Amino acid sequence: MNPTPFTVTITRNGPCIVAGGVPMAQQHIVTDAQGESIEWRKGDHFAVAQTYALCRCGQSATKPFCDGSHSRVGFDGTETASRDAYDRQAERIEGSSQKTDRKVR
Repeated sequence: MNPTPFTVTITRNGPCIVAGGVPMAQQHIVTDAQGESIEWRKGDHFAVAQTYALCRCGQSATKPFCDGSHSRVGFDGTETASRDAYDRQAERIEGSSQKTDRKVR
């Protein structure tokens, strides 16, 4: 018997539907005194379900799960990320200069 494949479906202006009994747990980024990320800290585990609806709008009172708030707030889930190759999206940003011992290729 083959296991059920995991699937993720992005719904139009709604949640991500995750199916296939995917185990889920929270993790939190731990930072140092300067605010730099240093490690992941384990958080709560959720009971495994065959299907989850995960919030994309950020307004759910039951995050990470969807509570239907996307309908109330008029969430527009249209993807706006560029499909151009990464090197075509790169920009040069001028800033203060720094000295380095590394040789630039």
